[in-house]
Amino acid sequence: MNLDSPSNRPRLAKRARLQIDAVSGSPILLHQETVMVLNQTGYEILQLCDGTRTLREIFQDLENQYPAAKSVVSLEVLEYLEAISQRGLIEWV
Repeated sequence: MNLDSPSNRPRLAKRARLQIDAVSGSPILLHQETVMVLNQTGYEILQLCDGTRTLREIFQDLENQYPAAKSVVSLEVLEYLEAISQRGLIEWV
């Protein structure tokens, strides 16, 4: 995991796919034979992980979207990405 530098660019692993479940309308992350139901915040974070944005840019986008949570955005996003990364669902470019 490369969370040590805000200039790193996370993206979903090639075998992972974000989508909205047709039945429930919930955001999900598909990975091989696994379906992970996401909350809206997790979905929004992972949508930003497209390999073009740096961690710093992702933090800034989310801080702009949620100004009341600005003081905790970086830490919470890092924790979330670390958990997803440990499952092999994020690649770093």
